[in-house]
Amino acid sequence: MSADGAVDSDIMTPDNLDSLGDLPRSARLAAWGTTWLGDNADLSDVVDKVRGDDEPHTVVELPDLSGEVQLGTALESLRTDDATAFTVALPAPGDPIGLAGPADTNAAAIDAGEAVIVHGTQCALVPNITVFGPPGDQGHLVTWRVMPAAVPQPSTTLAEAEQELNAELRDAAGTLADLDVAGWRPEAAALLDEIRSPQPVAPLPHKYPGRAQTAAANGMRLMAVVRFALEDDGGAVHAAEASARAATLRPLERAARHAVQAAVNAAP
Repeated sequence: MSADGAVDSDIMTPDNLDSLGDLPRSARLAAWGTTWLGDNADLSDVVDKVRGDDEPHTVVELPDLSGEVQLGTALESLRTDDATAFTVALPAPGDPIGLAGPADTNAAAIDAGEAVIVHGTQCALVPNITVFGPPGDQGHLVTWRVMPAAVPQPSTTLAEAEQELNAELRDAAGTLADLDVAGWRPEAAALLDEIRSPQPVAPLPHKYPGRAQTAAANGMRLMAVVRFALEDDGGAVHAAEASARAATLRPLERAARHAVQAAVNAAP
């Protein structure tokens, strides 16, 4: 536990999310960007989906454009340079899933917790996110850095990711019940109810199959629940207890993150 009471772990932090349960910006860029490359979305819609409530996104270090450019301009440049698809990487320390080097790019992506691999151009987009404003009224400045990147071999399939997530959720059910996360965080209770609900969800473009939509939604919900579970529930959570919680819940977070990545990368 750090000096300010925060839990030290390698579990994904909320900095790259607009709100709990939302897809990371890189996942949105990969999903809607690939849909746009297939002529099934307008560029303005892609930019709006990726931006959300942020300030306008910018991109730096593009090979063909100097200085800082708007996200839409950067995507048009990448398409001109023969970009064929975008895939998301949601790595964590010790789990560089979705990455294939070089080392500097891997390190930047792991530090950010996310990146977009641009197929056909040998590059990646890694976001730098700056939070500004007082608590409760915060905004985000997002700058994407273009870095060299190799295209990774396909890793976890959607079916494998679903199986892993279901298995880890069963294993973690007792831990979540013991922590009573839903009892002291109503947001967690709502997320768990949504996972159990048969209502259809569609966080990805409509061209994606239903099982990818469900895997993406449930993966993000469970990642949010894990973050709640690692917080102090009003009592004195000591470093040893916090570490034990993280060790127990890390496999669930990893499986949820893998499910989101596999779902986004299952673009039709």
